[in-house]
Amino acid sequence: MDYSFTDEQLSIKQNFAHFCQKEIAPRAPLLDRASEEEVQKLIKENIKKLASIGYLGMYHEEEYGGTNVDLISQVIAGEEVAKACASSFLSAGASCGLFGMPLKLFGTPEQKKKYLPGIIAGDLIGAFGLTEPEAGTDAAAIRTTAVKDGNNWILNGSKTFITNGPIADVCLVMAYNDKNAGPGAGVTAFIVEKSAPGFKVGKSFDKCGFRGSPTSEIFLDDCTVPESAVLGEVGRGFIQAMQTLEFGRIGMATVALGIAQACLEEANKYSKERKAFGRPINRYQEISFKLADMMIMIDIARLLIYRAAYARQMHDPEAAVYASCAKLFASESATQIASMAVQVHGGYGYIKEYPVERLYRDAKLGEIGEGTSEIQRVLIARSILAKCAK
Repeated sequence: MDYSFTDEQLSIKQNFAHFCQKEIAPRAPLLDRASEEEVQKLIKENIKKLASIGYLGMYHEEEYGGTNVDLISQVIAGEEVAKACASSFLSAGASCGLFGMPLKLFGTPEQKKKYLPGIIAGDLIGAFGLTEPEAGTDAAAIRTTAVKDGNNWILNGSKTFITNGPIADVCLVMAYNDKNAGPGAGVTAFIVEKSAPGFKVGKSFDKCGFRGSPTSEIFLDDCTVPESAVLGEVGRGFIQAMQTLEFGRIGMATVALGIAQACLEEANKYSKERKAFGRPINRYQEISFKLADMMIMIDIARLLIYRAAYARQMHDPEAAVYASCAKLFASESATQIASMAVQVHGGYGYIKEYPVERLYRDAKLGEIGEGTSEIQRVLIARSILAKCAK
């Protein structure tokens, strides 16, 4: 098995590392501390910056302005983005990935032509609306409804924890068009523009971490959209959402990986400079072992993510469970690594002046977003039990 990067992948890693450390990383602490209005301005600028290097188009075909590179290359680039600024990774990914990917997979040529060029250029920002106040892990419990009215659909309900909600130009919304048919045949995905009558965005949430990526509720009050807003087939929205979340879980694993790598680099740098009892603290076993454990967990997480990405692009039937494995391990490792990085910094790790304080807060989302750690274990165990039953 060849673990080396291709020349193209090596170039992607080098180019993104240089660009992100120069253009994105210096803005990460600003995004973390900025006001709601400033956050919206700064994150839009960062999305445009990432568009300028081609990041938003890596998922998409050339005819819409993308480059359509392999999924492992997307992970390589994404790790560098996440290491520089996790909030920028999240908002960019919600736009070109969570919104853009289902459009790529299920959209009509007219829908793709209308939205994808703007998404890829960073001129349009997308969002993904599945989660509701009473439907998080149990996504099938959504209550938002869609009723056909002539050539239009009328949507009623609300969505919560919507990444990019306050800045999105367009949102993909899942709603029941036929509750009796259940989620597998009764949920439809709708492309809803922010200008649609009855579409309202709530105030940004004041979050623990990822403070530079605006998140809010979305309200649909007799929101009217045309028939052309239906993504793919009526009744297939839940299936589309679940397929999209396979990519989303690889994405969440990648942002956890980037955070973990940043923590290791910060801890290593600090431990070389900080002295105690006459020598750098990285010369003490208590500290050096922490650095070693960080490296081991990061390397395992990276390999799990690469495996999941490769399986997904090869249409391996095990791709979904590999994505769950990668997401679970990478996210839980990131929280442990962030905690160790703070511990290495001692009291300074608890001070906002040092990046590990922000990284510590950012890391926790990985165990919650795109399916909690608990649901990943359910999915993994279900896969094991299904094999044992054969």
